[in-house]
Amino acid sequence: MKNKVIIGSLITTLLAFMLYSLNLRRVQNTSVEIVGQSQSVKKERGKGKLSHEPKVAEVEYPTHVQIASGSDQTWAKQIETLMGKDQSYQVAVQDLNSGKFARVANTTKAHGVTGTGRLFLLAAVFYQEEHGKLTSHSAIKVKKSDRAKGEKTLQPGIAYGTSFLRQTLMQGNKTAGNVLLRKVKPQKVNAMAKKMGASSTKFSKKYTANPLAQTTANDMVAVMDDLYKNKTLSRQYSNLTLGSLNQNATGQKPKLVQKIHGATVYAIGDDRSSVAIIENNGQAYCVAVWSNSNKKFAKLGEVVNNFFK
Repeated sequence: MKNKVIIGSLITTLLAFMLYSLNLRRVQNTSVEIVGQSQSVKKERGKGKLSHEPKVAEVEYPTHVQIASGSDQTWAKQIETLMGKDQSYQVAVQDLNSGKFARVANTTKAHGVTGTGRLFLLAAVFYQEEHGKLTSHSAIKVKKSDRAKGEKTLQPGIAYGTSFLRQTLMQGNKTAGNVLLRKVKPQKVNAMAKKMGASSTKFSKKYTANPLAQTTANDMVAVMDDLYKNKTLSRQYSNLTLGSLNQNATGQKPKLVQKIHGATVYAIGDDRSSVAIIENNGQAYCVAVWSNSNKKFAKLGEVVNNFFK
């Protein structure tokens, strides 16, 4: 009887060991999917290493609002209250006469812009004109590679004057943008932006790229302040650059300035960004915004305008 118990125990132990060995071998050959930040990576448990490193995007925290040191606290608090905590945003406001400012943001990195990016290209084109490398009558031939899909205004093989190309650009023509950018060179646009104080701005190598540029609200204000005070361009060419901002085909104002009336406005914008200079009764200020939603742009423009009344 005792021998039967011992034999039974041995058989049970042997079966258990065989089952353990089988499971261990299966686990060693199993890939485990680790999911996080919309990334899936597979880890080979037997080898104890990742098959590839996960690419973790920079995380933005909309609830963590930063007010730049030196900001006017009254302005900053009103901007923070208006913009809320549901969207990522950057807002910069500056009195162009006194230098008083407010910068409020819950994201600090440069973000993509489309239509607003034309500001940097325009400034670079006028800089070339002022220094004799282009003239308003310089003829630039359109290449096949410049042609944007679906556009017929500018024909390949035909040369157009710089002035006409600038106007066509501001009316939304991407082919004109490609022609001017090819002539001026993307690196010259980037150099011009930095010269004007836009240290975080980078322009695309092709005008039809999306986004057209990466920039910040602070950089947009820096460029407009530079134009207003004729720091890099002469008064004549600064005025030409600012005047070009309002040359759009529809005549529709960017949302940021739609509720501002009775003032001289120079503005440019798109669905996620906008910048404007407003002059009224001897006062002049600049406001710029980037956000992943433009629903509050019009109200922001109105609130900021009230700072100067």
